[in-house]
Amino acid sequence: MTSSWLHRKRKGELIELAQKANVPDADSLLKDDLVEALQDRLEANETTYGKQSVFSEFYKRTGSPVKRERPSPSEGGVIAVTKTRRRQTKLLDNADSEEPTPEKAVVTRTPRTVSRVASRVSQVDLPASPAQLAEVAEQSFEAAKSKANELWKKSYIEEAVEFVRENASSVTAVQLLVLLIESAGLQWNTLTWVHAFDSPTVPQLSLTSKEVHLPDLTLLLTSKFWAPASLWSLTSLFLPLVVSYFFNLTLKSNTRHKSSRGTYTVDPLTFNIVKAILQYVVYSPEALPQPAGVPHVEYISSEWGPFSAETVNAVRLSVPGQYFGLQIGAIVGILISIYDAALKK
Repeated sequence: MTSSWLHRKRKGELIELAQKANVPDADSLLKDDLVEALQDRLEANETTYGKQSVFSEFYKRTGSPVKRERPSPSEGGVIAVTKTRRRQTKLLDNADSEEPTPEKAVVTRTPRTVSRVASRVSQVDLPASPAQLAEVAEQSFEAAKSKANELWKKSYIEEAVEFVRENASSVTAVQLLVLLIESAGLQWNTLTWVHAFDSPTVPQLSLTSKEVHLPDLTLLLTSKFWAPASLWSLTSLFLPLVVSYFFNLTLKSNTRHKSSRGTYTVDPLTFNIVKAILQYVVYSPEALPQPAGVPHVEYISSEWGPFSAETVNAVRLSVPGQYFGLQIGAIVGILISIYDAALKK
């Protein structure tokens, strides 16, 4: 019989006893298997563990184990078998024919089988749960975000944008932009574009030959280029600069504070007023008399000083917006100058 003393012990106490009795793999056994292995160990080694006080209670309750005796042939075919847990008497004829049934085998090995199946199931890779997938996706997003921020900082785009914004937020920047647009349009329409060469054909990329046109730089040596450029420079840049330098109203408007804040070397308001007056005087078109019945009216500018009417018309027609484009640029400069002066008061 199985010792009731061992069955009353908890598994932790059984493991301690098994370690003292040197039972192999005691930590991995279930309680029933541990009780059975411990009892077999103690019954088989009574002489070794019977003297220890921790096992004295076991030997008092179970007594000495009965050793197996070899049956004598005089017992008429009956063998008395003594086991560690129970004693059974079997006939020799039935001993050879009797085999363990599958049901008994399953019952006797159920605890070990269950533990093995559980260990196998624990080793199977189960699919991730939605929470784990969401966590992995969030970690990937944060890593990509930090990498993008690092690349953005290394590109210095933000610093460049702030630099352009700081320098473009002024009257001078707006005035330079207007002058740049006027001069670019004048040079684009003044210089003649001629055929320079043909681009090569690339059959692999399905590219055909195209004509390439470049400005005729030989015009830089003629008055056809320099006459309109000189006239525009006088009326839109040099004469307004000279007048606004001497008639600078910003110098007197800041005498109370005695500082350079709000003071310009060239008065932007005076500059744009003079520019608008000069453009009206020089480039204002006059309607040509047309024969009766002709609905289309042609406008032409007259000569101004040393510049011929052809040069005046070339400037008026080459600037973006023509005459009205020149006047709009001057009006924009006047409005910006007034707004800037109002903000600095």
